[in-house]
Amino acid sequence: MLSTPDLLDLWSAEMRAQHCRERTIRERLYLMRALERFCERALLELTRHDLIRFLGRRDLSGRTKQNYRSHIHTFYTWMQDEQLRLDNPAARLPRPRVEKREPNPVTREQLQRVLDSGIYGATRMKILLYAFNGLRASEIAAIAGDAIDWEERRVFTREGKGRKEVWRPLHPLVWEEAQKYPRAGWWFPSPIIEGVHVGGKSVSATLSAAFKRAGIEHTGHHLRAFFITELLEAGVHPDVAQHLARHSTGETLREYARPSDRRSREALELLPSVVVPITAARGRYRAGGLAEAA
Repeated sequence: MLSTPDLLDLWSAEMRAQHCRERTIRERLYLMRALERFCERALLELTRHDLIRFLGRRDLSGRTKQNYRSHIHTFYTWMQDEQLRLDNPAARLPRPRVEKREPNPVTREQLQRVLDSGIYGATRMKILLYAFNGLRASEIAAIAGDAIDWEERRVFTREGKGRKEVWRPLHPLVWEEAQKYPRAGWWFPSPIIEGVHVGGKSVSATLSAAFKRAGIEHTGHHLRAFFITELLEAGVHPDVAQHLARHSTGETLREYARPSDRRSREALELLPSVVVPITAARGRYRAGGLAEAA
């Protein structure tokens, strides 16, 4: 029987052959090791009930359970295809109900407050790239002077979802701030490993800490919601907003955009009016407690 390290090495090779991102591979391997520790049995020996107990933990959100279920199903389906197991204990796992979340963009006032809170220049640039160019944390982390078209004022990204390689124009505020950065090499180099850039999680942690110090309950990713919301509020066509946000479909914009209170009030005021009586007309009550017919 294969040991767990050998089993995960084989699966890693399979995922790399599929051209999965290294981050995806690391996260899946971490999950499988956590699953084995929780169940206190080898991955090859786990049953459907073991997997259900792992996914049934109360400390996991519905969305996390959904993601874990998907990775576990992928792993055991691969094992079955490779004839490492005859059965697939993940074939009929319960489908978690995922809580619906309303978009929660940073407001203009909150954005200004965090910019005025005394943050470092590098943190300020990360915020601007998120809020005014809609870049994701992993894309911001990998920004380099070489990825900027200094003549056309564009930025090249390829670290986002699906490894899409795209050019997008830089917002004037980002362009102005970019003049302080080198035209070659990483803008946010790792302080630990020479020659590489920081990771996306580092960017997210930096921005979350900046918001917390400013007394704002938001994360860096909510700046991307600000980006999409403000585009649509300004009347930008949804197709253009989708293009700038680099979404595959326009449907996913709904997960980020939230109409402003102003537009919501304006919409409510378009509803027809009715005359609301000042007093009830259901009947008058006598001293004996009997009501007259209305």
